[in-house]
Amino acid sequence: MSAPFADNDLLEASIEAISDAVLITDAQLDHPGPFIVYANHAFCQLTGYTPSELEGCTPRILQGPETDRELLRTMKSQLRSAQTFNGETVNYRKDGTAFRMQWSIRPYPSDAEPEYYIAVQRDVSSLRDLEQHRRQLQRLVDIQTQVGNAGLDLQSLREQIAEIGLVVTGADGAAVEEAIDGEMVYTAAAGGAESSVGMRLPIAGSLSGACYRAREPIHCRDTHIEPRVAREAADRVGFRSGLLVPLIYADECFGVFKVYAGRIDAFSASDMEVLSMASQVLASSLANARRFKGERDRRRLLVDSLPILIAFIDPQLRYREINATYTRWYDLPADQIIGRPVADIMGEAAFANIEPYMLAALSGQHVAFESLFPHPSGRIIPVAVDYTPLRGNQGEVQGFYAMVRDVSDRKRAERDPLTDTLNRRGFDDQLELAFATARRYERPLALIFLDLDHFKSINDRYGHTVGDDVLCAVARDLCAAVRDSDIVSRWGGEEFVILAPETPLIEAEQLANRLCRMLAEQHYSFVGQVTASFGVAELTPKESKSDFIRRADQALYAAKTAGRNRVERARGPE
Repeated sequence: MSAPFADNDLLEASIEAISDAVLITDAQLDHPGPFIVYANHAFCQLTGYTPSELEGCTPRILQGPETDRELLRTMKSQLRSAQTFNGETVNYRKDGTAFRMQWSIRPYPSDAEPEYYIAVQRDVSSLRDLEQHRRQLQRLVDIQTQVGNAGLDLQSLREQIAEIGLVVTGADGAAVEEAIDGEMVYTAAAGGAESSVGMRLPIAGSLSGACYRAREPIHCRDTHIEPRVAREAADRVGFRSGLLVPLIYADECFGVFKVYAGRIDAFSASDMEVLSMASQVLASSLANARRFKGERDRRRLLVDSLPILIAFIDPQLRYREINATYTRWYDLPADQIIGRPVADIMGEAAFANIEPYMLAALSGQHVAFESLFPHPSGRIIPVAVDYTPLRGNQGEVQGFYAMVRDVSDRKRAERDPLTDTLNRRGFDDQLELAFATARRYERPLALIFLDLDHFKSINDRYGHTVGDDVLCAVARDLCAAVRDSDIVSRWGGEEFVILAPETPLIEAEQLANRLCRMLAEQHYSFVGQVTASFGVAELTPKESKSDFIRRADQALYAAKTAGRNRVERARGPE
C-alpha cells in the first residue's frame, strides 16, 4: 500500500480547481452547529459569499422559506448513522436569490467517529428548468385533452377550466370570472373558491377588473400591499397571492382566469408562463362553446393559439395536421404543407438529423431531444422537441404528434461571455442529452479535449487582454472548422472541449489532427503561432459520463507529456 498523500497545498489547489462546489464542516450536528471550516472557490462563486464570511458560520445561512425541512431532518438522521447523504432542495445565495442545490455529504473519516462532513454540491437549477418546460408542454397537451372531454356544454367547460387551474399550479382556489353587466362575476370555481360561484366584483375596483381592462396578466404576490385588490372580498375567500390572466379570443376579452393561495408569494414565474399559455387554449375553448358548435374547428383553434410548432405526422413521415405557427414559421399556407413529406418542407440535410428520432417515435417510443432547427430566413434556432406516438384501438402506431419549442433564451444563458462558445453548464446539458441518445440508440459519441500550449507565457509576456483576444480567435477558428453537429465549449481557462455526436473514434481522431494542424498554421496578432495538445475518446458500452470525460482528459495529459502540439487517443476503460 502506498504512503498517505501529504501535500496539503496540492490537495487544496486540486479542490479549488474543480467545478463542483465543496463545503467542509465540523461534525457538530446539534444546534448551533455544524460550523463551516472550508469552502472552495466554486462554492463561493455559487453562493456569493467570501471564504471569510463562511468560515465559522453554519450552513443554515443558505436556507430559506422554500428549503425542504423534512429533507434536512433526513440528512441529519443519515449523517448520525455514518451514512452518505444524497439529496436536493432549494438554497439561497447571499443576495437572496434561490437556486436548486444537489448535495452529496459524507462523513470523514468513514470508518471511525466522524470529525468532519464533506459536501459536494451542484447547482441544478437550469436542468430542473428544462424538465419544468417539458412538463409544461405535457400539461398543455393534457389541458387540450381535458377541455376536449368537457364537450360543448358551457358550464361544464367553465368548471373544467377551474379544475385545470388547480392541477396546473397547485393553487388553493381557482375561478373563471366573466364580465357581465359591468361587474366581474364568478361563473365557475374550484377548490377553496368553490362556494364563491355567483360572487360579483366591481370592474373599476378589483384586481380582476384591472386584468380584464388592461388585457395583461397580473402576478399578485401579496394582496395586502396591492392597491387594486378588493381587500374585503379577497380576505373572505382566502386570496393572499395569485395569478390572473385575461381570457381573450378573436380580439375580445370576455373574462379572467384566476388562481390564488392563502399565503404570500405562492406562485412562480413558471406558473405564470404555463397559465398564460393555457389561457389561450381555454379562452378559445370558452369562445367556441359560447359561439360555435363545430368540434373540429374548436380543436384547431386550441393548437393554433399555442406559441410552439405542433404537427401530426403519419407513418410515411408526411404532415397530416399542423397548427398556425407552422404557417408563420415557413411563410406557407397550410395547404402547401399538409400532405407533403417532412423532408420536403425542412430540407434534406435538416431532415437527416432528426429522421432517427422520428423512426423511434413510429416504433412507439416517446422521444424528447434538443436540436438545431433551420428557419427559412437562414437562421439556425435551438429547439426542444417532443414526439408523442398516437396509437389506434389495437395498439398500432398511427403516427405521432410533434411539438417544437424555441429555447434560444435559455441557450443564450449557456454561453461563455468571452468566447461565445458553450460554458460548462451548457456543455453539461448537451452532454446529458448526447449521452442519453448514444446509449438509447447505440450510436457513436466522441469527446475531444484540447489545451493551448504554453498559454501562460502569452499572458505573462503580452498581458491578459491579448490572451483573451487569442482565446476568442481560437474559439472562432474551432467553431468554423468543426462540423455543424459538433459542439464546442470552453472547459475553463485555455482549455476547450468538443462534443462530436455520431462520430466513431477514428473520425474523431482525424478531426482532432485536422484542428491541430489548423491552429499550428494560423498566425495570431501579436503572438504569432499558437499550438494545442489534443486528447480524444469514444464512448464505450456501459461507460459512465464521468469515466468518459476522465479518459479524454487523460489522453490530453498524455499529449502534453509527449511534447505538446499533438493528438493522443484515450485508452480503453479499465
